[in-house]
Amino acid sequence: MPGTETEKHLTLKKLALAWARENGLSIGAREVSFPHRKFRVDVAACCVARKTPSRKRADTLSSVLKAAAVFECKQVRGDLLRDNTRRLPTLARLKTLEDRRTRLETLLQVHLPHLANGESLFPEFDSYRFRESPHVGYNRLVKHIAQAKRAVQDSTKFDRLFSYRLANLHYLVTEDGLVDPLELPEGWGLLTREEEKLVLRRAPNWQDIGVEEQLVFLQQIASRKD
Repeated sequence: MPGTETEKHLTLKKLALAWARENGLSIGAREVSFPHRKFRVDVAACCVARKTPSRKRADTLSSVLKAAAVFECKQVRGDLLRDNTRRLPTLARLKTLEDRRTRLETLLQVHLPHLANGESLFPEFDSYRFRESPHVGYNRLVKHIAQAKRAVQDSTKFDRLFSYRLANLHYLVTEDGLVDPLELPEGWGLLTREEEKLVLRRAPNWQDIGVEEQLVFLQQIASRKD
């Protein structure tokens, strides 16, 4: 993100990395990508369970890492609110809208038969140009569906990160006073900046992650080691 990142955001990432190291997460880096989940986090840090991870696959959580944490830094409240949409309620709303569209299109097939493409010998298999319909309600519904789909993909970052089990601990890092702890994403902890240090305002929930995810976590940090 060179050339686009603000000084405040860069400072929050530096402070998050320093806080992680001070709290025992000695291996860390900024801008760590997890391609298998199509995610990049501002900071990732961890501590290993032993000096050299075993080549042999182990079954216990502590076999590779004692703890793995991700940090997302937000300097603007609008960015925080945008990424904090809950995924499951948004998916439920999208399903409701899609069901409504199916019912409405069934009615439009009856009342607007001229919109059929006529490519099939059997009317029941015809496709329809519903987007050409002058029906105001239908066009509004299509618009709402598009907005809900964008929300599922673009506005549920915190919720998806937690559900993907990339890390044991998840921290939101902000300027002081930017967010009320009650507004925190589910399962996330809160670190706020006070001058040149971070203060823990709320601890995150711990979640277990598998051995394979631990290895991926360590490998991705190693590729970006600060």
